[in-house]
Amino acid sequence: MAGPARPPTTTAAQARLVEEVLGWGAPRPSVAPDLVERLLARTTAAVGAWLAAREAAARTAPLVVTKTRLSRLACDGLQRDPEPYVHAWANARGTLAHAAIEQDVDGARGEPAERVAAAAWHRLASDRPGDPTSLASWLNVRPPDERDRMVGEVAGLLAAFREVWPDLDVPGLRVVAEGRVRTHLGGRAVRLQGVPDLMVTSAARDGRARTLVVDLKTGMPRGQQERDELRFYALLLTLRDGVPPFRWATLHVTEGRVEAEDLSEAVLATAADRVADAILQAARMLPGPEADELRGGGWCRGCRRRSDCPVAPAE
Repeated sequence: MAGPARPPTTTAAQARLVEEVLGWGAPRPSVAPDLVERLLARTTAAVGAWLAAREAAARTAPLVVTKTRLSRLACDGLQRDPEPYVHAWANARGTLAHAAIEQDVDGARGEPAERVAAAAWHRLASDRPGDPTSLASWLNVRPPDERDRMVGEVAGLLAAFREVWPDLDVPGLRVVAEGRVRTHLGGRAVRLQGVPDLMVTSAARDGRARTLVVDLKTGMPRGQQERDELRFYALLLTLRDGVPPFRWATLHVTEGRVEAEDLSEAVLATAADRVADAILQAARMLPGPEADELRGGGWCRGCRRRSDCPVAPAE
């Protein structure tokens, strides 16, 4: 059976992405039949500890593990009392750029970038505008000149994305933008969930690894944190589908640069170990604050305890 037709490309950067990131025409890796079983085994003790702690505390709600929970593993204090999320120019621009790119891959490729960016602004500005903590509330108090400037910046980011990312609307391929991925451990006692920016999947179903996961970044690179997030998404897909992605990659939109990592059981095992650590941390913290383990570091800047924490570094 013939595979999907090669996606058309209009720039050298798009051609490189098809060749080097999508790996067009290259054989896809086979997957060990017991891979999922071995990965799950790395979380078994942690899930047991959570079940015991939850029963002792007379709780019934599942533990939800996300990339955010994993990013706060460094310290119990940060996990309990993180600084509230505050909307600012950079993160609002990034959220709008993601929304514009989602529209682009969902069929808006032929529209002017400025129009797509303006539509993304309107859509997000209409989402829960009465909630003072929402992005819509922040957007709706921007003066017209700020709105126009941000829409222009988002249009520029979308244009940069289009320079690198080809139109993948070809038979046999499916691109999912902002698709929620969930899986459960210990029955439904622990829920792992995440929202990868882009997933490129193949119609072929032969047990080989055939999915590409892409995370989009519009700000400063964050190195290991970005790799950890992608590895978590790769683990999620592996546990949910029984087959891992063949590759996961970060696309730095402003630079047109891609950092990719190929399928590796050792890397997925590391991701499973981080999930187990998060579950054990939650089990340890469940009885009360007296169980906290505090560690000072750069992450203290995001914690509300830093002013009176005995281990937080001085400002």
